[in-house]
Amino acid sequence: MGKVLEKLQLDSTPINTKGYETLLKLVENTSRDSFDLNYGLFMYNVNAMEQLERMDFAFESLKKKLFGSLHGVLRKELFENSEKLKALQEKSVKQNGALSSPRETVKIR
Repeated sequence: MGKVLEKLQLDSTPINTKGYETLLKLVENTSRDSFDLNYGLFMYNVNAMEQLERMDFAFESLKKKLFGSLHGVLRKELFENSEKLKALQEKSVKQNGALSSPRETVKIR
């Protein structure tokens, strides 16, 4: 995991949390390990493939959760815009009479 984090080139920031500081220390400690050590652990640890698969699953699970939340935000934005459009159309009808065609719409920016 340390080698993966090393690839991210993480830097200290003015707003580091304690957890982030611990993460930076982990990267510092593990980045000194040689690739040969990591390769040996991979080749001769019978659980290595399972661990890699579990890490991949965890990462994919997190991505799905994040994208799922994003979908909710986008849905809310679309719904709010739909409500604004409906209000504008109703206001236009009150001011100008009925819309000339059912396809006539008001653009919202």
